[in-house]
Amino acid sequence: KDLRERGLSSDEMEEALTNPDTMLRIVSRWRDERNKRLALESKIEEDAPKVIFADAVAASKTTLLVGDVAKLLRQNGVMVGQQRLFEWLRENGWLMKAGSSRNMPTQAAMERGFFEVKETTICKPDGSIHISKTPKVTGRGQRFIVNCFIGEGPAA
Repeated sequence: KDLRERGLSSDEMEEALTNPDTMLRIVSRWRDERNKRLALESKIEEDAPKVIFADAVAASKTTLLVGDVAKLLRQNGVMVGQQRLFEWLRENGWLMKAGSSRNMPTQAAMERGFFEVKETTICKPDGSIHISKTPKVTGRGQRFIVNCFIGEGPAA
């Protein structure tokens, strides 16, 4: 019965009982399957802190400045600062590269919900008004960036 539960047909069981080579192949196959299972269990255990971190980031309802996301990454072993993270986001098409829209989210980044733009009105001493725009990373964007740097690649 135990052999049937392991996926062996009646013919394979009979062959295994009469031919030692067949039994060795079956046992070898079971050993390989066990080793794969143990390797996957080890990987799950190794990735647990990353998963907890990514889930916490994804659940966040607050947006963060790009510099704060860089600090989060650095605390988790990724040697990146604000400037390098901005550069990475520009090079990978998530922030615009040039002009007055430099460092503003691209349309693709906005459609995927990775960023919000915070607008601040600044009244200058001469009476003029200046509007400052700041990109802020959403929880979804934080999870995407974390996955790119410490996860298994993009997952968004």
